[in-house]
Amino acid sequence: MTDGSHYLAFETGGTKLVAAVAGPDLRILETVVLHREKSDRAERSFERVATAAEGLHRRYAANGAGFRAIGFGFGGVVRRSTNSPHLCLHEDGWEEIDVAGELNARFGLPAFVENDCKLAALAEAHCGAGAGASSVFYVTLGTGVGGGLVREGRIQTLGDFGEAEIGHVVVERGGPPCCCGGRGCVESVCSGPGLSRLAALLGERSPGLWRASKLFAPRPPDSKAILAAWRAGDPFGSLVVERSVDYLATALAAAVNLTVPEKVVIGGGLGTASARMIDLLRKRTAPLVAPYLRDDFEIVVSKLREQAVTQGAALMAARKIAARLQ
Repeated sequence: MTDGSHYLAFETGGTKLVAAVAGPDLRILETVVLHREKSDRAERSFERVATAAEGLHRRYAANGAGFRAIGFGFGGVVRRSTNSPHLCLHEDGWEEIDVAGELNARFGLPAFVENDCKLAALAEAHCGAGAGASSVFYVTLGTGVGGGLVREGRIQTLGDFGEAEIGHVVVERGGPPCCCGGRGCVESVCSGPGLSRLAALLGERSPGLWRASKLFAPRPPDSKAILAAWRAGDPFGSLVVERSVDYLATALAAAVNLTVPEKVVIGGGLGTASARMIDLLRKRTAPLVAPYLRDDFEIVVSKLREQAVTQGAALMAARKIAARLQ
């Protein structure tokens, strides 16, 4: 897959837009990160990140770099049969954009679209925290919660709209509303915004503990404040974090029982924010896994961190091109 060509790689997430260049060895060489505004729609976000990529492409091409393909990590549901975004739960309008076609028109390169978590799983399995494992289940905890499954170095594609959607497993029937339209999903109580929603719910259920907390305020605290209160020993902050970890452990144990991964890699801004929280997750997950599987998997933290999705996008693009030539 390394023939001297470079690759463009993209990521569109809940809070950021990323354009990157990968070299002939498929490793990311340079990245441009843009921050989304909550009011942005897909058209503006796509234009911003594509323009950033044009700048990278122009500069590298001027220095003699040839480009072969584009990988696009989309923060939402991808329809694989049409190689296009289908639905984004955090920003509307993506289903109206022919992403692959637009990128092909701008750069003259074939473009391939896949869900961001699936690409992060691919990258972690190849050159990240899951390297060397025969199977990797990746979970991102950030603005949303998503998953991806890789076996023998390949994304396990089980449906047109994807698989491993651990973020929309219901763990609290009748719990906080989720952006997917359901209630009590993992994403609604374990993501960054989900921690805040969970704090509001638990504040209603335990008003005395809530009022005694340093977190007590007219508006629910954000995830950073909740984690800080937990680290400081605040009883209400501890209740929120431990309940959230219990919810995630329940879903994660089910995922382990169903997919038997050697490595479970936790990524995303929230997922990599606290080693102590990951330790707690390990302790809460293990008893829920089938006894005969408990010694056969390991929960680890993402090694690639912010570059996981774009690294996976470059790997995917190179593989797609190689498959066409076979």
